[in-house]
Amino acid sequence: MQGYRFSSDRRLPERDLRELADLLALQIHTSLGPRVYLLPRADIYQLIYPYIDDLTAEDQQDLAWIIWHLFQDASELDPPVT
Repeated sequence: MQGYRFSSDRRLPERDLRELADLLALQIHTSLGPRVYLLPRADIYQLIYPYIDDLTAEDQQDLAWIIWHLFQDASELDPPVT
């Protein structure tokens, strides 16, 4: 990603945040399957932190929220987790 080139501060542009969130969400879903829909945002943050520890604190929090919302939206499309 080359987000810093398009940003006036150290924050990633929204497009890059969303792209990174999509990639991380896919990786988490691949590892955990439909159980990801039950994860609280704090757990998502802990799972993604090793991959985003070089980002600003605001970007880290934003990514956790974006991924959590992606999972909430996706949970409505998948059958219930048992």
